[in-house]
Amino acid sequence: MVEVMKLAIVGGTLIDGTGKDPVRDAVVLVEGKTVKGVGRKGQLGIPNGCRVVDATGKTVTPGLIDSHLHISSTTMSVEERLFTHKTVELFRTAEMMKRTLHSGITTIRDAGTLADVGLRQAVEMGLVEGPRLIVSGGIGQTGGHFDQYYPHDLSVPFHDIPICDGVPAVQEATRQLLRTGVDFIKVCTTGGVLSPADSPTYTEWTVDELKAMVYEAKARDKEVMAHAEGNQGIRNAILAGIWSVEHGSYLDDETIRMFLDTGTYLVPTLFIVEEVAANADSMGLSAVAKEKIKTIKKIHSESFMRAAAAGVRIATGTDSCTDAMHGKNARELEWMVHYGFSPMQAIVAATKTAAEVCRVADVTGTLEPGKMADLLVVDGDPLADVAVFQKSELLSLVMKEGTVYVDRLS
Repeated sequence: MVEVMKLAIVGGTLIDGTGKDPVRDAVVLVEGKTVKGVGRKGQLGIPNGCRVVDATGKTVTPGLIDSHLHISSTTMSVEERLFTHKTVELFRTAEMMKRTLHSGITTIRDAGTLADVGLRQAVEMGLVEGPRLIVSGGIGQTGGHFDQYYPHDLSVPFHDIPICDGVPAVQEATRQLLRTGVDFIKVCTTGGVLSPADSPTYTEWTVDELKAMVYEAKARDKEVMAHAEGNQGIRNAILAGIWSVEHGSYLDDETIRMFLDTGTYLVPTLFIVEEVAANADSMGLSAVAKEKIKTIKKIHSESFMRAAAAGVRIATGTDSCTDAMHGKNARELEWMVHYGFSPMQAIVAATKTAAEVCRVADVTGTLEPGKMADLLVVDGDPLADVAVFQKSELLSLVMKEGTVYVDRLS
């Protein structure tokens, strides 16, 4: 018989992910893969046989969640991607997943470019060391953000994303993806910054096409996430019943009211905008993309601030898509605070709300009895400086499902 591990993390300050006030001198009990109990020292007993970990002076939080990234993407350079073998890409993906987990991100939702259910299973089986993986399958329209068409009359499809048009074709493509076992459908209701032949303000798909995707997904208890930057494309996504809007660069008051009325989630991906704007040359961006990011940077942050002030449900997502970005996912929290969130709001966005967006809130996102033991022990106070999550030397403990992957306490 295999002995179930029992662990008591004692003496730290508990931020449980719900947004409640921190609990000082707390106890977190872990048994096997799950949280057995949380409370204040002296009020919650420590069972016999527990390994006791002293977290005095440190902070205990849920593991962080990145609800929008591209874990298999290492570069924005078209040439570099073309000269990278798919097998090399797979091994690099495994390395980036391990790096991301060790940085304190215990759950990720890949945004349509991986679509590899086998990798999700490999993580669950322990063959690959990485965060819990939520997989999305992408669908693109002709001339849209996922249609990698270049002016030389050349298409370079990097991620095997099906291109289709019209309701019947959309239904078939959605069904084909859903039968592979993906967790989400990913669609682009507007153009974007990095795509070669469209603009963030372009509107893609009809509402009827989007409703067809949403219907097919919901019929299998799945949801649709939408890359949406331009205002009309965002509205169309919400009208169609899409679960979460990614980016949300151009928001007016009416669109913000639509978020509030429907409860649609917003994943603003501040990190990618700031990173691309600061490093466009070194990232190998085209001249077209550079011009688009110049235009979008200011309006993107302003839209986030207005949505946040209005009370839109906001979750963290980085859109990490280069080797250098993976493992730095916690920078999204810092940008959220920079643009108006309190540190506690940023932590809730990266835990409870992000778990809701990924549809795993019954499993993770908060430290409560019965949930998976996905947790961090941080040497510092993230409510005083949320950037402590970014510093590897301050991550004293990283645990996912009761397994310790980083341990600087011992």
